[in-house]
Order: sequence, then structure tokens, then C-alpha cells
Amino acid sequence: MFRFFTVILAVASVYGQVASGFRDSAVNSELMKLDQLFRIGDREQYDRRQTPSAAEGTATRVHIEMYIRSFGSINPIHMDYTVDLYLRQRWLELRFLNNSLTRPIDLNDPILVKFLWKPEVYFPNAKESDFQYVTVPNVMLRIHPDGTILYILRLKLTFSCMMDLSSFPLDHQTCYIQVASFVKTTRELELVWYDDNPIKMYKRLKLPQFQIKDIKTETCRQSFHIGNYSCLQAVFELRRNVGYHLVQSYLPTSLIVVVSWVSFWLDVDAIPSRVTLGVTTLLTVCSESTSFRDKMPTVSYVKALDIWMGSCTAFVFLALVEFTVVNHLARHHRRYLFWGSKYVHLSSSARECSDAPSHAHTAAPPSCYTKTSRSPSTPWLSVGVITSRRRPSNLLNVQTNLETDIEGNGITAGAHGSTPSAPKEGSEATAGERPTSAHDGEIAADREGVDDLCESRGVYSTDQDANEEKLSCLPSRWKKEAVLAKRIDKICRAVFPIMFVLFNIVYWDYYEVLSL
Repeated sequence: MFRFFTVILAVASVYGQVASGFRDSAVNSELMKLDQLFRIGDREQYDRRQTPSAAEGTATRVHIEMYIRSFGSINPIHMDYTVDLYLRQRWLELRFLNNSLTRPIDLNDPILVKFLWKPEVYFPNAKESDFQYVTVPNVMLRIHPDGTILYILRLKLTFSCMMDLSSFPLDHQTCYIQVASFVKTTRELELVWYDDNPIKMYKRLKLPQFQIKDIKTETCRQSFHIGNYSCLQAVFELRRNVGYHLVQSYLPTSLIVVVSWVSFWLDVDAIPSRVTLGVTTLLTVCSESTSFRDKMPTVSYVKALDIWMGSCTAFVFLALVEFTVVNHLARHHRRYLFWGSKYVHLSSSARECSDAPSHAHTAAPPSCYTKTSRSPSTPWLSVGVITSRRRPSNLLNVQTNLETDIEGNGITAGAHGSTPSAPKEGSEATAGERPTSAHDGEIAADREGVDDLCESRGVYSTDQDANEEKLSCLPSRWKKEAVLAKRIDKICRAVFPIMFVLFNIVYWDYYEVLSL
């Protein structure tokens, strides 16, 4: 039994060696046949300088196919992109038709590849190229028994892509990969695409910024003064993914615009808060616009992002302008109240009133309300005192200022309209005195404005209470302007958001139609 198993093992070992020898001899036989085809060292048998169909006088047809392994992001500044691809070229070598090969042979021997004729193709729109050498030269040559030759190269190429950024970042771009004959004209070499799906993509390939919408193949022809050359072109229709720019540009600037509207809910007198808010938001949106402009190439046309940034800047700026207008309306007449209460002068009749009794219910003599003529050197409010006989009810807080300033001129008034007491010692003001001030010219001009303001409200009285009527008209006017200012704020609370929403609708619809 032991002898039987020993014999079986010996026979199997001998059979394996014989089979291996036959395989090695078959491979060696195929390589020897290949050497015979090339006739290495014998140039009369095979000339790699001639095209395969040169003897027939026809152009050699080379079929091109590309397998794209990686597709880098498109650089908008340099307007290029990097591709890692396998270039597959297939043609019929008529000189290998009557070969004795029984199966395809794959070669990676650079020396042997040099003895074979290969199409002289190049990439016209390539800016940089690199042949892959790791870990061995990435080249393969397959020779079929019917004389068909498949030549595969792995290349890393940087192609130019002229981009139209007028719709950036809502744009779609068209990029090309061109392959053309460098030496042979159309009479000797013709490039054609594979019949079935000549551009193949790696199934897990994803672009960081774009989405590939369509891939088309075209045939082109390059014409020069020395002849016409065959050319192939792959067209990539790309659409930019807007997600990154929504998060980095559109959303932050929209929030800045919304924050600028907080100013409409602040009080008109909150000047520091509203100015700080307006200036801060304006500087922030300008900074955002500048940061994105630095990442883009300098072009002579307006981009979609420029329109967005400019509109957001305009909304923030208009919010600041609105505050300026509202503040002017609410506060610009208060200076009349201040000057009207500050420059109260004693006339000669005011001295007479200083001797009047200071009882709360005792009226001053009529001469206390004598009206002096208006002149550039005489303030419009020339009465010496203001008593309760005709005290305006709408002076609001102006009463305090009036009483304080009257006391400063040497007269003390009792509470709730009591008659003034005697002037203080040293107060020798007369009706003809002009207030000592560095702004007399400005005061005189504003005095004219006050008269015009009161006359526009129908205050033309020339009796002894005319000045009181002029004084009483100012706070009422100020009240109306304050109400108008607040009303403008309330209107802007609704108008600005509505305008911004309408702008967004028009903006997104317009560029959505352009991207179709």
C-alpha cells in the first residue's frame, strides 16, 4: 500500500514538471515569435518610423478612450484643473496581420516598446503634464493575434479651463480635454473616439465644488499653415455646488443685514447705540466682500456674488442713512427751544416788573409784556418774565430750562407761575442789551427761522402775549416731528424686510434661469 502511494506521488511530480515546462516553453515560444515580428536589429523587417498603413497609402485610424481616475477642483484664479487619467489608444498594425501568435501578449518592457510605432499625440490645452513612474513606468502594451495593438498610459495633466464668472457662484462651466496629432497630418493619421462610451469615470469620483451634468465627445480639426491635424475633444458640463457659498457668504451677509434692522427698534435718542450698530454692520459686510474678492480673479465684469455683496452693503448703508434722517427730524428744532430759553433779557419794563408782588395769584402789570421791535441785535424773546397769567401748557420740560435761565439773569419765579422777585444785585440788563455770545450771528439767523416757523403756524399776534405764543408753538412742532421720526422707524421695520425678500426672489430666480 505504501509503495502504491509513493508511485502516485512520483507520477504527479513528474507531470507537474512536464506541464510547467510546457507552459514555460509556450511563453518563451510566444516571446520568440514576438522577437521575430519586430526583427530587432533588422530595420528592413519593421520600421517604427512608418505608420502601419503607409504601404497602402491610407491614414492609420487610432481609436482613443480615456478612463478618468481623479478630477481635481477647478481653480478660479488660475482657471485650470488637474486630472489623473488612463489614455488608451488602439489601432491595427497591418504588419502584424500574418503573425503566429495564439494569444494576446502584455508587455511592460520600455526597450521593446521603443521599437513599436506609436501615435504622436499630445494635449493642446494642457498646461502641465507628468508621467507616472511609481513603482514602475505606468505603460502597458498588448498585442493581439489579429494585429490589433492596445497602448495604455497613465498621465497626470493640468488642463486650462476658461471660465465665465459672471454668474459666480451660481454658475455652470464648460471645460475641455483635447487630444490631437502632433506630427502626422490627416493624410497619415486619423483620431477617432471609441464607439461605446469613450470617456469613463471612476464610479466613486466626486468633485469638491462641481457636479458633472454631462460629458460629450466631439471631433475637431486643427488647421495650420503646414497642414491639417486630426483632433478629438471631450466636453465636460459642470455645475457649481452652491452649498459652500451659502454657508460662507450668503448666510452671514444676510444675517448682517438683518442685524442692521435692529436700529429701527431702538429709540431715536439712542444715538451712540444706533451709530455703533450701523457703522459696525457696514464695516463687517465690507470686510466680508473684500475677503471673497481676494479669492477671485480680477475680471472686468460684475459677478453674481458682487451684486449680492453690493446689495447687502446698500441695505446696511440705507439703514444708517435712515437713522441720520430720523435723528435730524427729531432733534434739529430743539436748539430753538434752548436758545429761546437761554437768551431771555430784561427790558426796562422788566425792571418795573421786578417790583411787582410775588404772590402766586397776582398778575403782573401789563407793561411786563411789552413787545420790543425785532432787530439783529435784539432777541425775539425780549420779555423779562413769564407769569401764570398766560403760561403755555405744552412747554413740557422747557419750563425748567426757562426758570433756570431766568434765575441766571437775576429773576426768581415762584412755583406754578408766581410773579418774579427782584433782580439780583449786579444784573443790570436792559431791553437794548445784546447777549454776549460767540455765536451771535448764528443766533440771529436761527431767530429768523423761529419767526418763520411760528408765522407758518399762523402766529402773527402783536399784543403783549405775542412772544409767549411764539414760544408755545415750538414744542408742538417738535412733538409732530418726533412723532414723524418714530413713524418713519415703524415704516422701515416693514419696508426693509419686504424689499430684502423681493430682492432675494428676483436674484435667485434670475440666476436660476441662467443656469438652466
